[in-house]
Amino acid sequence: MKARTGLGLLVVVSLLLSAACSSASKPAATGTDEGSAGGSSNAPTASSKSGGTDGKTYDVNFMNFAYTIFPPATGPAIDAIKAKYNVNVHSQFIANADFKNKLSVVMASGDMPDVVEIDYADQNYHKWAGQGAFLPLDQYINQYPTFKEVPDSIYNQFKVNGHIYSIPTYSPTYTFSGLIRQDWLDNLGLKMPTNYQELLNVAIAFTKNDPDKNGKNDTYGFALGQDISPNYMMGAWWSDAWYHKSQDGNYIPGIIGPGRKEIIQTLHDAYAQGGVTKDFAVLNWAQVNKEFYSGKAGIFIGTPSGMVEDYYLGLLKVDPKAKLSPIPFFTSPDGRQGGQKGPGYFGLATLSSKLKDDPGKVKKILQIMDDGRTFIPYAQRNPQNQQFDWEFGGVGKGYEMKNGIPVLLPKSEGITPIQYMMQRNEFWKPWAPSNAANEYDKTYNSPEMQALIKSIEDMEIQYNKQPYDDPSLGVYSETNATKGTDLAKFINGEETKMISGQRPISDWEKMVQEWKDRGGAQWIKEVNDGIKAKGK
Repeated sequence: MKARTGLGLLVVVSLLLSAACSSASKPAATGTDEGSAGGSSNAPTASSKSGGTDGKTYDVNFMNFAYTIFPPATGPAIDAIKAKYNVNVHSQFIANADFKNKLSVVMASGDMPDVVEIDYADQNYHKWAGQGAFLPLDQYINQYPTFKEVPDSIYNQFKVNGHIYSIPTYSPTYTFSGLIRQDWLDNLGLKMPTNYQELLNVAIAFTKNDPDKNGKNDTYGFALGQDISPNYMMGAWWSDAWYHKSQDGNYIPGIIGPGRKEIIQTLHDAYAQGGVTKDFAVLNWAQVNKEFYSGKAGIFIGTPSGMVEDYYLGLLKVDPKAKLSPIPFFTSPDGRQGGQKGPGYFGLATLSSKLKDDPGKVKKILQIMDDGRTFIPYAQRNPQNQQFDWEFGGVGKGYEMKNGIPVLLPKSEGITPIQYMMQRNEFWKPWAPSNAANEYDKTYNSPEMQALIKSIEDMEIQYNKQPYDDPSLGVYSETNATKGTDLAKFINGEETKMISGQRPISDWEKMVQEWKDRGGAQWIKEVNDGIKAKGK
């Protein structure tokens, strides 16, 4: 994955599955202490919120996962946090690919750091919370503004035994939508597709009819990579959500549902005519991006909060006439038009249960966390906003303003306090009051990228009319925790064979049964039991 340096939106493209994404900039000013990273003398003090000042200096150990930014253990940002909060932060930033295994070892040792950020999809969270590893935070929620802003529908997703054991990191509730080469559609006189048959027809036309008009047979339809990424779900009906039900009335995961079968059939038919990336089964995500943004493929995915600007600008260098448009959500057989609603959070910040006898330290941690989550409207993300200026290391030190947009300076990781403020701040996402409030289109540098992101945001407003609340969100499954990876590997492998013609799609029900026999049936039972227990 690749990160953009703009503070308005530090961007990383990812799949929905891994969900890596973007982010931005933010805020707070400290006093004029020599060790501070930025700005003003009238910034809020440590006593301005629930943390209070007790005259003590606390040592806080913080463990987090990271994709591209690995802040150093010491530096001006650490000094600034100490000067402002009387807290020495001892941080560990671990590569995301290694984090889950590392965290499991740490938790098994019983030596959990004071604060740990856990990926939202890590099923071990429920187990560890149930075992008493985390501090219950129910009594603190109403003491901090950004904690109170989190809807109950989100807290309920990760409650364990009725208690809140973590503070969620913000993520917008929309997910991904399709992107298409609008200029290719126009060149071939084609309309925007509204269903999978039309999408298939467009993909084949992109493959056979020279859509870029260069006189060469060098284009095709779908950009696709390993594990069927992206999965081209054009609405909740076709998503991974637990949308459909079996004949016995139980919910089933989208990965084996009728919507998924339609996607696999579409990709199979396109692949047979050269309309899908030929060696997709072995291409990683970076390679898939390259296929699309080098001008070879005409169909991909996008999202307002997770695009790499350099990729799009690179496409415009290859083909200055290139134009991308979002594909409106398809209307499903049951009449719904809208996507799967995301969980609304990206990670979970948990505190060690060993802190139960140190409420002063707990409040310090939560105060820092709350400050780092405070939403700042885009227009106020500049040096005049003391909170923003402080959290991002001060203008000219941690960031600079370019065309009104705050942009991180090279090697600013150790200068920007926001990186150490106890949550997932590599991609800064304050707790926004709504998806629209983020104004993601304004956080990019080029007018071309701003226009593209605005078109995606507008499409979401116009066509995401009935976003679907997945009833399985927040339901813990022991089978998914222990066998989920293997189950996903099996089903993705078999569906990959179907796309490439190595296994007939007529084997669909047989494949589903094989998946169930490997543990899928028990997973379905556990999730449905959990859905019923939650009264959904």
